[in-house]
Amino acid sequence: MATLGWRIAFLLGGLGGLLSFALRRSLEESPEFARMKQLASRQPFREVLRTHLRPVALGVSVLAATAGFNGLFFAHIAAYASGVLGYNPRQAVVSQTIGVLVHALGILAVGRLAGHVSPRTLLRVGSLVLVALAFPFYSALADRSMNSTLLMILAGACASLVNGTFAVLLTDLFPTRVRFSGVALGFNVAFTIFSGTAPLVATSLIRSTGLSTAPAFVMVACGLLTLVGSLGLSRDGGYVLGEG
Repeated sequence: MATLGWRIAFLLGGLGGLLSFALRRSLEESPEFARMKQLASRQPFREVLRTHLRPVALGVSVLAATAGFNGLFFAHIAAYASGVLGYNPRQAVVSQTIGVLVHALGILAVGRLAGHVSPRTLLRVGSLVLVALAFPFYSALADRSMNSTLLMILAGACASLVNGTFAVLLTDLFPTRVRFSGVALGFNVAFTIFSGTAPLVATSLIRSTGLSTAPAFVMVACGLLTLVGSLGLSRDGGYVLGEG
């Protein structure tokens, strides 16, 4: 893995990107897309900063729980379990991988459920669940009071409520003419701030507090920020989901 294996994912990803580009070039645009393309802003980024700064900030807050969870679960949890809690490294990675698979399937299920239940409601429930269960999750993992694989499965399933709804809610905040730039700005700022720094902040909290459950503080903070941000979704947006 250290000498060759890590390159395989980049190779497959590069080939997938080339294939996607070739397929995209061969597709014809629909009449509706062609019509919308004519309405697009000539300087969308400037227009977003000038007239849609509040929706961008709202989008960043809505994405906080998703980004924080992804940073902790995808980039930190396996190293944390083996390096801090003393789990077998192989078992830690296997448990994490199973949790990731459940999480991916959960996102599909939540996406389908969002056709019947308001995505805003699902996001709020998901952020509340992550806030409420963050410390119990890390405590159970540290105390080994529950099977680590089961804990990862539960974490992945709970987080699918926010990861399965944020995309449509973020898209809903911007009109068609600036939607791409608005979504891109909100998404990248949120993941840079919350996902990119989550492992570092979690590790720093463990060292400074001496608590093995300290990463839960990161998840609680991100979940609360998303919960607060979700309360403003009914005032802003409506470009995709419509009223209510």
